[in-house]
Amino acid sequence: MDFYDHPAFVRDLFAAIADYNIAQVREALKYDIDAVYFGDDWGQQRGLQMGYVLWKKHIFPVLERMYGVVLEAGKHVFIHSCGDVDELFDDLIDIGLRCFNPFQPEVMDIDALISKYRGRLSFWGGLSTQRTLPYGTAEDVRRETRHLIEMGRDGSYILSPSHSVEGDVPLENMLAFIEVTQAQVEIAA
Repeated sequence: MDFYDHPAFVRDLFAAIADYNIAQVREALKYDIDAVYFGDDWGQQRGLQMGYVLWKKHIFPVLERMYGVVLEAGKHVFIHSCGDVDELFDDLIDIGLRCFNPFQPEVMDIDALISKYRGRLSFWGGLSTQRTLPYGTAEDVRRETRHLIEMGRDGSYILSPSHSVEGDVPLENMLAFIEVTQAQVEIAA
């Protein structure tokens, strides 16, 4: 509601957050790192929490400023933002985003997105932590993992569960993911 009721407050708050984040980034850049990983959650299961217009007006300029510090140092920008946020990818790529997490099959058409953005944006995640890992069978996990490996063969993809693996995931399902992944690594070697 503050986006509408108190936009000056939002602008000042986001500027202060950006200043703090930039100070942290500048410290991190003193070390031999390859990328800076930002974290925000703009999405929900269906679309953005605040809508595109408000995101573009209030959040985008702050991101552009923060990402710019990383890019000036010759490093890569990664981001975590849960939910259905794929409508933002073109804007994020334009300001330097190179890797997006979590790649959530529950809210995104991951096959279409990897095909559309391959070479411009890498995706990290993909194995469902809301459906397949906790509620599927071990064979469901194996099938989905094999599909993700095949989908990622041409690059721009980092295989992993789409999000943190919670305690409701049966051990046999996690082991099925690990076994398929290890088998593919052995084949590739």
